[in-house]
Amino acid sequence: MLGLKKKEIENIDKALVTIIAIVLTMSCAAVYSASFDAQADVIRDFYEKQVLWVVLGFAVFFFISWVGHQRFVKYLPVLYVIGCVALFFVLLMPPIMGARRWLIIGGSRIQPSEFFKFIWVLTLARMFISYDDLKLGFKDIFLKMLPLIPPFVLIFLQPDLGTAGSFLVIWGIVILFIGIKRTPFVFAAVSAAVFLPVMWMFFMKDYQRQRVMTFLDPEKDPFGSGYHVIQSKIGIGSGGIWGKGFMEGTQSHLKFIPERHTDFIFSVVAEEAGLVGAAIIICMFLFMIVRVLSISMETREASGKVICVAVASYIFFQFFVNSAMTMGIMPVVGIPMPIFSYGGSSLLTFMAMLGLVNSVAMRKYNPIGA
Repeated sequence: MLGLKKKEIENIDKALVTIIAIVLTMSCAAVYSASFDAQADVIRDFYEKQVLWVVLGFAVFFFISWVGHQRFVKYLPVLYVIGCVALFFVLLMPPIMGARRWLIIGGSRIQPSEFFKFIWVLTLARMFISYDDLKLGFKDIFLKMLPLIPPFVLIFLQPDLGTAGSFLVIWGIVILFIGIKRTPFVFAAVSAAVFLPVMWMFFMKDYQRQRVMTFLDPEKDPFGSGYHVIQSKIGIGSGGIWGKGFMEGTQSHLKFIPERHTDFIFSVVAEEAGLVGAAIIICMFLFMIVRVLSISMETREASGKVICVAVASYIFFQFFVNSAMTMGIMPVVGIPMPIFSYGGSSLLTFMAMLGLVNSVAMRKYNPIGA
């Protein structure tokens, strides 16, 4: 059927598909509530677009699963060049809210840095397509770092430090997963400690430093840079154990919480569904991460293992950073919650990455190289 073996179709990971479906359903409900404008007494069309992205996301998920991760890894060089060219053209676009992060195509805004996450997962898979038990030394790490430089620099120049940093973090996690020798590990740790103050002084922009200072003391500027975090924390705290009820959140619908359908969607859920609703979301993402890592343990193929580890790392990193910043325990960096926040670029990208994971699950019993 469609070029797939019967065994591969039977191996579609039903647990993973079920978890994804539950999270996306919760996402549509949350975005619907966040779309309600109590002051104008209207419901904006964000939820309609989110439902469309969900349908397209499932189509992408099963398309990637059908094509197979090995084919995408094979044609990675072409995808990598196309991705870098798109990131370059973004820098030529007129700025929107002080940043150049989107390509305007047919009136729609497309964020290439989101789509490049899919390419980056494939890059890491190709990088370690046949790794062995030998730990990486200085030379190996340097060579593995070279593909990171073009996308990191191009995204940093947009500027989008949060997304650029995520590429470095996922690369680092995969490197640690493969294993590195003790001396390079100590050298990397010391270098990171030295580089942080240098980055603070010479590379970070004023608004980025302000975000960090606001994180350390949001009360210092409650009506300025600290406003978002303070209002988000009030919304989460006011939800209590059971929440105020669906579409009953006052912080959300009276517009005290900014960007409530995107970066601060977790605040909307916590206010309306309380601690119980927030805990359910956290558990669903934990189930998803555990399931992806379980698939990595079931496959014998090196690139499949790396794909699963990279995707699980991306989900954990973005979920943790997004939820933590809404609770004021990390700086606000503008990273959306994966497959939950409103937005087509992010949702389609994560559904494509999860499609790669499902492809690994479907072909986990195939002979290596088939």
